[in-house]
Formats: sequence, structure tokens, C-alpha cells
Amino acid sequence: MRKGLFNKTLASTLSLALAVSSFGFTSVSLSEKVDAAPTTSSKLVWSDEFNGSSLDTGKWGYETGGGGWGNNELQYYTNRTDNCYVSGGSLHIKAKRESYGGKNYTSARINTSGKFAFTYGYVEARMALPRNQGIWPAFWMLGQNIGSVGWPKCGEIDIMEAINTENRTYGTCHWDSNGHAEYGLPTGNFDITQYHKYAVQWDSQYIRCFLDGNKFYEINITNGTGSTEEFHKPFYMILNVAVGGNWPGFSINDGGMPQEMKVDYIRVYQDNPSYQGSTSNRVDSNTSGSNSGSNSGSNSGSNSGSNSGSNSGSTTTPASGMGITYSNASTAQAYVNGTKWADIHYSVNGGAQQNVRMSQSGTKSTYNIGGLSNGASVKYWFTYADTNGVAKDSASYTYTHKSGSSNSGSSKSGSSNSGSVNTASGDVYVYGDSNYGGKSASLGVGSYNLASLQNKGIANDSISSIKVPWGYKVIMYADDNYKGSSKAIYADQSYVGSDWNDKVSSIKVERAVYKIVNRHSGLCLDVSGGSSANGANVQQWTDNGSNAQKWKVIFNKSDSTYVVTSVINGKAIDMGGWSKDNGGNALMWDNNNTDNQRWYLTSVDNGYTFFINKNSNKSLEVGGWSTSAGGNVQQWDYKAQANQQWKFVRVN
Repeated sequence: MRKGLFNKTLASTLSLALAVSSFGFTSVSLSEKVDAAPTTSSKLVWSDEFNGSSLDTGKWGYETGGGGWGNNELQYYTNRTDNCYVSGGSLHIKAKRESYGGKNYTSARINTSGKFAFTYGYVEARMALPRNQGIWPAFWMLGQNIGSVGWPKCGEIDIMEAINTENRTYGTCHWDSNGHAEYGLPTGNFDITQYHKYAVQWDSQYIRCFLDGNKFYEINITNGTGSTEEFHKPFYMILNVAVGGNWPGFSINDGGMPQEMKVDYIRVYQDNPSYQGSTSNRVDSNTSGSNSGSNSGSNSGSNSGSNSGSNSGSTTTPASGMGITYSNASTAQAYVNGTKWADIHYSVNGGAQQNVRMSQSGTKSTYNIGGLSNGASVKYWFTYADTNGVAKDSASYTYTHKSGSSNSGSSKSGSSNSGSVNTASGDVYVYGDSNYGGKSASLGVGSYNLASLQNKGIANDSISSIKVPWGYKVIMYADDNYKGSSKAIYADQSYVGSDWNDKVSSIKVERAVYKIVNRHSGLCLDVSGGSSANGANVQQWTDNGSNAQKWKVIFNKSDSTYVVTSVINGKAIDMGGWSKDNGGNALMWDNNNTDNQRWYLTSVDNGYTFFINKNSNKSLEVGGWSTSAGGNVQQWDYKAQANQQWKFVRVN
């Protein structure tokens, strides 16, 4: 929310830190649209859907008062329902023209400080914004340590700010580098008064802002580059509507008042849930870090000592309607009756704590803890809300798993769940319900028979939707061990169809294979002579269907780049000698995932895509506009011309 002049002394440092090229190559969109979203391994750890009749003060606190808020703003923030209320499934923050507290305007500012703070994750809000001269709505975050270090040393991440009558929003980061430093970018123009999705993806390397799934802002914070250490600590969230100030100015259109920001929902996802928060505001449960704080007394302190010993070695029911029971040879089922929602916290054989939302059916929550061997020690406890919505924690318990006969009758007739068990995880996700709901599991490249799926908690015949990122091929089989009828899927399916719903018994995950066709020449990207040697030249050649013209792509989540590898030799397209020059030659080299092998892939039209090399920032092209077989492939400044555009055509 605070605006200032960019510290120009940082320019040389930030030229390395800020990963936003003049061409905007970091946004990736291929034959299937790539949207901002939680990663396939993320868990929903916090949310407010604003479905009640009042603001949930277990999740939000009010900031009240005037004083300008560091920006000479003109409003007085109140905790009145005149300025902040929940109605119709949305939060409403209303700025009004009225005399109050010595100010001529009122509004509201709420935050999650002391109730929920986190480090790294994906945050998404769906909002409709006010537009009026002098109005300033914002959705942003501050470092939880602001009380001890002050601003800007605490850091600030502005996910969405809008000012005056502009039809665009801004994403900005503020931090300390021997004084205030900031970097921000605006979106393109759109109607901000309609509902849109505003999001940030924040990890140890990048902070990226999105509007409706399209990235418009990115900053590199790897290892605190550019003095960005602030962005590796916990932050809390803030919503407010300011009136006037240094930014956006002091000209207010009183005739347009009141103005209102509406928030449909806010959701926070994390790959490795780790956050601070009270029991009442949790979606997923706290990790060991947060349990050792406010919740440790009820969970791991006084209760664990008295319960873990007495219950060890038996199937227990720690309280009426909750417990864990033997399910099958490798699975135990945890359950809680009489709940609105419940989470299970558990660890196996003293391993890392796991935190999972349980599956809800009516007023019963269940979760299958899989991958257990005979004698495995399972320590667990629950976080849950009773049917009145009152959040509770249970004591901790220990269960010793006893293997018995396996789940006979659960597999298809004639099949078995014998054979090797693949426990690999990856980018493909399967779900028990349509629209990516219910029990889920991630799958990496490999083959998953029924035993493998059950090991991941996926019961036989229970898959209804699937997420398949671009570059993958997934084959579903009706019978175990890759038998029976099959179906190949290459993109997300919110519903696998009535012909395949709840009928999958085994799965294979493969890389999709493509030929890559140049738009100008119509010829295929080709490894010269079908060579398997490092340094083999990359050229174009007449389509002949050989492996020298077949390619796979591997996505790097850290920077949204791809490595393109040859089927014939497994090597990657590489800019030889780390060249940054026009005319630098493309060749094949061992896949080492270095920047000269990483490519930003961005679609243009009619399915064509251009490649931009991460190291050189130049485009892959056919040299000299050649249309001949054997025409050389090189790099050159991006000119948006046909010899620099390529189409991925799937061949498997």
C-alpha cells in the first residue's frame, strides 16, 4: 500500500533479480491454456468463502483509526458494519463520505495478523473493485515481524491495488535495501468493477502476480538477491479501501461515493503446509512448527503423555465417535463422526508430520492412512468442528498397525493387486470426485497398478477426474496390471466421462511425444544424422516419422521454462557454448537442465509457439529463412516472424 520512488541505486543489482523481460516471455501458454493455480501437490490451508452473515473474527481483525496510515490518506477506518459486512456470499468493504473521527470519509481495513501468517504459497482472491476518482482498494500482505523491525524491513507484497478511475491494477513488492526499495508493474486494461481472480505464487525463488490466470508481474528473490531477505519469512494478509493519499492523490469525486470492494473468497494453498494460526481459522491443520506454538498444549503436550502409552498397540477410540481402525493389509482408516469438517494430523514410525483434510460424507469424516506395514506405529490426532461449527482439537494417540488379509473383493474380477508398488509422486493428479474434488493422489512418470493406487489411498474404481499438465500422456486401464479397455488423456478432465467414471484400476503416466514443425518452411525439427552424440547439430528436415524428429518436454516449475529432449538420444536442445549472440548454433547435449537448455514457450496463434532461451533471451529460428531440408537451426533476436514459430504436433 505504501508508494515511493524506486531506489535507483539498486538498478544494477535488480537487473539480475527482476525476471521480467521486455518481451514478457515468462508467461507460458501452449496448446492447452496454462493458468495460475495451486500446484498439483498443494493443499488448501486457509480460506474464507464469506458465506456467513458476519465477518469471521476468528480469521480477521480490524484496524481502526485515522492518522493517514503513512500515506496521508483521508479516511477513518472503523469496525462498523456500515463499512465492513458479509452478505450474499461476499465480503463488502465500503468507503463512505461522512464526518467521523475528525475525517470526512470512513472505510474499513482488516487483516489476519496474529490469526494466520505463512511463508510461501499460492493465494487467490475473487473480487469486484470500486472505480472512482480518489478511491484505492487493495489486497496485500505484510511481514508478520513489522512490529519489531518496522516497514519496509518487514517486506510488503501487493497482490492487487487499483486507483482512481483506471481500468487496471498493480502488483508490487516493497523491501529494504539501505532504504525503501520497490518494484511493481501494472496489468493491461480491463473492467475492474466486474469479478476477477487476483493471485500470487510465492516460493523461495519467485513472487509472481496473476490476473485471471495471466502472469503480469514477477520478481526473483532467490537467496535474498537484491536484499530481498524479507520475502523468506511469514506474512499476513490485509484487505482495505483507502480514500486519497500520496497515491492516488487528493482529488476525490464525492458524487461517486460510496464505493465498495466485494470479495467472493480468499484461498491459500501450500505445497508443504507451514503457517501460524489459531485453531478456529484453519482449513488444513497446522504443521509441527505451528503446533509447537498456540496449539501444542492441547495436542502434543499434556495429552500426548497420558494417551500415547495407554493406547499404543491397539485399535483405539479416543472419544465417542472418533478413532482409527484397521482397514486392510496396508491401510488404517481414521474417522470422526458428528463433524462439519475435520483434519487428521499423523506421523508413521516417528516420521514427518502429515496434515490432511479428511473426506466428508454427511456428518462423518474419514481418511485412509496408506503404505503401512505390519507393526507400523501411527501417531495421530484430529482437528475438527462439531456440527455446530465449533472448532476443537483432540488428544494425541498411537496406533500399532496389524496387517491381515487384504481388501478381497475390492478389485475387479480376474484381477489382483499383486506386483510391484509404485509410490512415485509427480505432476499428474487423480481425484475421487468430479471437478477435482474428493480424495486425490499425485503420480509421476511410471506405471501404477491397483496396489500402487491403493497405496496412495485411491480405492479401486474410484477415479472421477484427473489433471494432466501439457507434456504428459496418461493411459487409464479398466483392469489391474494395465489390462482391459484403455483410454489416453492429454489434458485436464474435470470429469472422465460416464464411460470411465469409477472404472479405473491401473494407470500409466508417460511423457507425450511431439514433432515440432516450423511455420515458415513446414519442415520438422530434426537431429542431424539421427546422432546420439553430444554436439550433434539441430536442423530442419522433411517429415519422415523417425525418432530424430520426436521430442518430449519437461517443465521447470521454478521459472516456468521447458527443457526439450530428443526421443532418439534423451539429450536436450542446447545453445552451444552458452552463446548469447545472434546466429548462435543449436545443438544436442546431455540434459543438465542449465539455463542454456531452458526455454520459455509462448503461443502466438493457430497453435504456433516461439522458443526464447533463458540464457540468451533470443529466439530459436531456422537460419536464413531456409525452406530446404538441412536448413540450420540457430538463435536470433525475436522478431515475431514465421521462421521463429513452431507447432507441437502430438505423435503418440
